Amino acid sequence: MNLLVNFTLLLAAAAGSPTQVSVETAVGDWSSLPSLEERVNEHLNTKAMARLHAIARQGECRLPGYAKGNLVMRLSFAVQYDPAGSLQRILIPKLDCPEAEGIIGGTLLSMMKGGDYRPTGKSPEGWYQGQLNFTFEG
Repeated sequence: MNLLVNFTLLLAAAAGSPTQVSVETAVGDWSSLPSLEERVNEHLNTKAMARLHAIARQGECRLPGYAKGNLVMRLSFAVQYDPAGSLQRILIPKLDCPEAEGIIGGTLLSMMKGGDYRPTGKSPEGWYQGQLNFTFEG
């Protein structure tokens, strides 16, 4: 995977986490990885969704899923856990929009730390795939 941007310390600090988690953009196909268990969406931030919608609506960046004033985000991502089960890395697709990438990375970090997603133990290497799905109507 081609790693392009690293948001490591900023996002870990923003999430209030003493553990450093690397959040990066990447170009790759992680569809063959085992899926995370998606439990809840309690940590999906409405302000983050609204800002992503505004970025797309104002034409600051082209975001996937934006059409006719609505943002239907269906974004795959990958995560890696260490052998002890601690989150180490989050990989999101490169969107060529640093602000949106930062918002999505921070949102996923909060969701992962908050327990919205969990590893299933099906990956000996600790790599999993997940989906961030939401709709924001403008």
